[in-house]
Formats: sequence, structure tokens, C-alpha cells
Amino acid sequence: MTDTSTKVAVASQPAAQLDLSERDFRPIDWLAQRGIFVFTTVLILVAAVFIDGFASLANITDVFNRAAPIGIVAVGMTFVVISANYLDLSVVAQVATAAVVLIGVSNEYNIVAAMALSLVIALTYGLINGVAVGVFDANAVIVTLSTTFIGLGLLRWLTGGSIYFGPPESLIRSFGTTKIGPFPLSMLVLILMAVLLSLVLTRTNFGFLVRSYGSNRAATRLAGVNTAWVVIGAFMISAIGAMIGGFVLAAFSNTAVSSMSTGFDFEALAAIIVGGTSVFGGRGSVMRTLLGVVFVSVLTNIMVLSGLGFGYQQMAIGALIVTAVSIDALARKATLS
Repeated sequence: MTDTSTKVAVASQPAAQLDLSERDFRPIDWLAQRGIFVFTTVLILVAAVFIDGFASLANITDVFNRAAPIGIVAVGMTFVVISANYLDLSVVAQVATAAVVLIGVSNEYNIVAAMALSLVIALTYGLINGVAVGVFDANAVIVTLSTTFIGLGLLRWLTGGSIYFGPPESLIRSFGTTKIGPFPLSMLVLILMAVLLSLVLTRTNFGFLVRSYGSNRAATRLAGVNTAWVVIGAFMISAIGAMIGGFVLAAFSNTAVSSMSTGFDFEALAAIIVGGTSVFGGRGSVMRTLLGVVFVSVLTNIMVLSGLGFGYQQMAIGALIVTAVSIDALARKATLS
């Protein structure tokens, strides 16, 4: 650990002691941090036994295929939530923009140009959000809500709301349909992203500073850390996750349109919070976010197989967020008491 990290650790220790092993066991703490493992296991077992068609290879593959874009967005956004900036609402615009640019520019030029332009756009989103929040201390929800409206407005203006179709034999389409054994490539990309970002969060100085900043901003600043760059870095990672999520979403259907990512922000947030990342910042895990993605995706699939409509799915996601945030708030209150 670097000298800066050591200073931050010492300065923020009173606010950051969140490990269950360092205090008396409380059921609410266990529920907030470990309950997702039990709930996901029970949900899968119940679905496999009682829901017709759930345990089939075709259905499980479809679940992971559909979960991959939101999951990739969620593991990237986890950094923003851990940094105590609540969420990145602009992922809605970022995902749609990446998808449209990937197919639209590939059709006119080539996929390399499309991916390069998408990366520039993603980094621009991350920089604008990060500077506004990290440098000017603007409210992250207001900033990212504004940038998503601006981004979607620009996208609809430039495209006229048109639907873009990729060629049937394109590399994009091949990615969306290729499997390694029974596993779709989109699922493998999700797992790879989760592993890489988990290593960044747990094994790098930047990851430590993100967690420290989310836990105790004042102590992190007092340790001499340039906290603006910490926030900018968190939003950059979120933007790259949204870009890759947009690529995978476009490849899944070989189409792209400006409205295709509606709801991605709250679905990603549901996975993050259900996975045990604190909406108050400072505590969380990329791998638990991945587990939250599985939980939300399996729950949605169960409702689809049971014949429940989209309205029920929305209510279930909303109930999950309210429940998880309430448990998180109770756990935080118990810790501070």
C-alpha cells in the first residue's frame, strides 16, 4: 500500500470499519452484505424445481444473453455508487449511443472506426460527468440526468429516430450469435469485465481510494488525495462499461435505435444494490454486483415463464430497490449507533 493509501486508511478508519469480523455480529449487517448469496441460490433452486422450462439449457443461455448488457453496465457503475455518488443516469444515453455508433458507423466505414468513435464519446461522457461532480461538487443525479437528456436528444436529432440494421454476415452479428460450448460470448464478456473490474477495485490504489472516498470524503481530502481525479476515474469506468454494454446489446439483435436502452439505469442500480453495494458509498463489491445481476435476471425470467407481463416486472424491480435500500439504511444506522 502506498504512503497516500496508508494516510487515508488511518484517517478514515473510524468511518470505514465495516467488516463484520471487526464488530459484534448483527443480522441486519449479514443480510445487507451476505444475504444475496443465499437468496440467489434459493431462487435458482426453486425456479429449477417448480418453473417449467427454467432449467433448460436454451433458457439459461437466453437469461445470460439478455443479462449481459445490463450486467456490464452495472459492474462499471458500481464504482460510481461506491464513491458515494449514488448512480450514473447517463448510462441510458451512453448505451444507446454506443450501439447506434457501432452499427451505423460500421455500415458506412468499418468496425474499427466505429469502436474508436464510441470510445471517444464514452470518455467524453465520463469526463463531463466526472468534472461536474468531482471538481465543481455538483449533484451526481442532476448532472447525469442532464447529460442523458442532452445525449439522447443529440442522438435522436442526428439519427432522426431511425433503426439501424447490421449486415446478416457482419462481425457484430457473429459476435451476438457465437457460443463457446454452451456459453454465449456475451456471457463471457460479462464475466471477464466483472473479474477485471473486481481486480481494479480490490487490488489497485485507485480502487482503494474510490472506497475510501465513498466512506469518508473529508479524511481522503485531508490525506492529500486529489479526489477530483478519483471521481472522474469512477465515471470513466462507468462510461466504458456502458459503451461495452451498448456493443453487446447491439450484437444481440444486430440492430440499434436511440430508445433501446430505456430503463438500463435503474435495472443496473437494482443489481448493484441487491448485490450488497451501499448506496451511501464506501462499501461494495463488483463480484456481488454480478451476483445481483444474476438474481434480478433470474427473477425476471421466472415472471416471463409464469406469464406475468412487463408491468409486474417493473413492480418487482422497484420493490427490490426499495427493500435493498431500506436494509442498507438499517445496517448503516446500526453501525453508527
